[in-house]
Amino acid sequence: MRFSITLLILGVFFTLTGCSEEDGSLLGAVEGTAPSTITSPTTTVAVATTTTTEPITTTSTTTTVTSPPLVISFAGDTSLTHGLASYDPFGEVDELLSAPDLTLVNLETTIAEADVGRAYAKEYTFKSPPESTGLLTAAGIDGAALGNNHTLDFGPPALFRTLELLDEAGLARAGAGQDKAEAYAPMVFETTGRSVAILSFSRILSLPSWAADTDRPGVASAYEDWIPETVTAVERARTDADVVVVMVHWGIETNYCPEPYQRVLATAWVEAGADLVVGSHPHVLQGVEQIGDGWVLYSTGNFAFPSARGPSGDSAVFEFTLSETDTTLIAHPIHVVDGRPHAASDTKLSEILSLLSDHSFGFVFNESGAAVPSAHPGTCG
Repeated sequence: MRFSITLLILGVFFTLTGCSEEDGSLLGAVEGTAPSTITSPTTTVAVATTTTTEPITTTSTTTTVTSPPLVISFAGDTSLTHGLASYDPFGEVDELLSAPDLTLVNLETTIAEADVGRAYAKEYTFKSPPESTGLLTAAGIDGAALGNNHTLDFGPPALFRTLELLDEAGLARAGAGQDKAEAYAPMVFETTGRSVAILSFSRILSLPSWAADTDRPGVASAYEDWIPETVTAVERARTDADVVVVMVHWGIETNYCPEPYQRVLATAWVEAGADLVVGSHPHVLQGVEQIGDGWVLYSTGNFAFPSARGPSGDSAVFEFTLSETDTTLIAHPIHVVDGRPHAASDTKLSEILSLLSDHSFGFVFNESGAAVPSAHPGTCG
């Protein structure tokens, strides 16, 4: 579904899947960045006054307006490279993507013409063709997280072209920009009577200089020196939005359990006002946890991704439903074949839900894909 979007101005080893960088704890510290007034004409209306000796009875009625549930879905790493854009990448799952009120992906690629920018000296660099934005919007995807370790694969020129193409297509984006202010600003949606702010940060950067600064384009970093920036961004979003989401690139590729620092970061963001924290980068699924009133999904795995195969081809689209009283989660298992996500077969579905259950904290996923509270200890501690 498409809603009115207000966009605020604001690798190195490819193991099973293709874009390894640091684990999020080893990269060196990076240095840290009048409305118009409309006057309406005044109209004076004569009010008739009636005098009566009869008593006047006033009836007061209070009406409570309840907002409908808000449904937000998250899909994993998406990169329409290696010709994938030519093969209807979302055709098997477009209904799953278009049904929610909002659908977001981690856009792990630049989008630009072949001659835009120059590749950094990395083993793997990703650039998807300009038509990718049309494929994303046609599939029902509403916004893209750019906070990851491939957004600057072809330098600032390709980053600027990516931003331009996303804006032209009406795709919201967050996590990178012309400077720090834009990189740390959320994409904002108005839907179901709510304002939804979605931020994007990365704890995985190919180079320290990729971190956006006051006078430098780049990515919204979540490394140690930049954690206060992320917390401030969450707090600022909380003051204006009804729902706040953090999408974050973090962890270690192919690991099914989060690192201790990830749980610490998630706690800080929830305490600052985040309702959901949704992770990416491992290229395999990780489980969920509830921290206070917030939900944390540690890794969404792969989605439309050419190198997804074997364990990295087993993934899911995660559907959160937020009502005025609670939040629920349903995982829709998918299997990636030749880069294209498909609904998982019965056998794969069961395997994927079992994997999520085994690696979650205090939750298991039932046969319908719903996350339900459980005393099951899981394998991640």
